[in-house]
Amino acid sequence: MSKARKWWVLGPLFVILTPIVAYSPFLVWEYSRPQPDIIPGSGPVSTATAPWVVVIGNPTTMSDRPGNKLCVGTLVAPRAVVTATHCLGHSKPSELTVTIGRDDLRGNAGRVVKVAGTWLEPRYTQGVAEESFVGGAFGRITMASADIGLVTLAEPVDTPTLPMADAAPRAGEAATVYGWRMSPDDTPVLWQAPTTVGEDAECVRRAADSARFVPPRWHGVSYDQSSYLCVGTERAIRLRATDSGSPVVVNGRLAGVAAWSASADPAAPDYYTKVATFRPHLARLINDIR
Repeated sequence: MSKARKWWVLGPLFVILTPIVAYSPFLVWEYSRPQPDIIPGSGPVSTATAPWVVVIGNPTTMSDRPGNKLCVGTLVAPRAVVTATHCLGHSKPSELTVTIGRDDLRGNAGRVVKVAGTWLEPRYTQGVAEESFVGGAFGRITMASADIGLVTLAEPVDTPTLPMADAAPRAGEAATVYGWRMSPDDTPVLWQAPTTVGEDAECVRRAADSARFVPPRWHGVSYDQSSYLCVGTERAIRLRATDSGSPVVVNGRLAGVAAWSASADPAAPDYYTKVATFRPHLARLINDIR
């Protein structure tokens, strides 16, 4: 092979691989930092206590994960589960399942229900389409609004449901978060952790000051305050990937749905979609379920 031809073959490969090789140490550093200490009061919780916390699974794409777990959701009506839109955008309803009453995802307890349909908040999907790597790499990125979605079950269940909040929680209110990846050793067992709702101004500041190596969010995040709240500004919680869509509960109601984090820093707060903002529309959708 001539030198010129070798360059045409190897040159583009070199251009592609060089930034990946240079970038990988930063990626490893960001995601290998230790998780925060366990918050007092945190620990395993049974689905008998929190029966409305459910697993959204995809047996096809998540076959190697316990419970085929894709995300988490909250049962708010006999046939309705509220979760994050970003959990649903890459799956057909026929590919999804909802698992109810399984404390440890390595077992077979509980009930698995098929999914009849999904609804994705269009403002979120439109906003995601407008985001770009360049925008995040060279300036603050604006998070897409309304990361909230609805799953319709193929059949009703008699499991207790959690009512949706009709008003946004106040800063400083006691809250509880749930997830299957919150234990120190990352075992797939349902955990809960106490926390508090962050003040809007502090949530905004922490997002704007965040910096991360993982694109597209390199130089801070801005967001619509009517769409999101944050928890864990005083003491971070252990919410990991695939716990997206999980609930934050305030005064016995679903106040937020786990949506995103501005940083991989273990001390960073987590951001949840404000359920009260979207409750009227979600209620109409639920009422129309046949």
